[in-house]
Amino acid sequence: MKIKINESQYRRLLEIVTNDKVICDECGWSWDLADGGDDPYICHKCGHNNSEEDYIGKRVMVYYNLHKHTFSVTYKSKVILHADYVKLGDVEFRVRKGGKERVRSEKSKNVHAFVIGDLMDYCEYPCDDIPNPTSDMVVTYNPYKYDSFVYKSTEEPVYNATEVDMINSQNKLFVVKK
Repeated sequence: MKIKINESQYRRLLEIVTNDKVICDECGWSWDLADGGDDPYICHKCGHNNSEEDYIGKRVMVYYNLHKHTFSVTYKSKVILHADYVKLGDVEFRVRKGGKERVRSEKSKNVHAFVIGDLMDYCEYPCDDIPNPTSDMVVTYNPYKYDSFVYKSTEEPVYNATEVDMINSQNKLFVVKK
């Protein structure tokens, strides 16, 4: 029997944390756990979080990362992962007014639009198995055209949803399930 796993799953299998030493699963650098400071599992060389904290069920903020071309998921103001697929529950679509106005005046994009919700599922970047959309209720945001997230088909504003699948394909669509 063969089991297919992606690169990030393989790195997790190789991750090593002993009682007193941590070896980064991103760059291989190692350090004593006692020397880690306030965040003992954060690699001081590459910045990777080597902790095994489970963020499922936590309230997270997600935005599209223009540099990595995928979603950045933040928890308590820290990026915890990059994902090609994110499923959220009890969702709020938020656009920061100051950031939107700065985009319009400077004609340069910045991070100011977020999808906030309870993390239900995700597939880390790069994801080989991105799900297909399960709904035709697509949500989009364009700071030059809209003041908020809108339904793509009607351009009607949307501020909340029961459940959202964020899929990094087909032009970075947000698929809403109600």
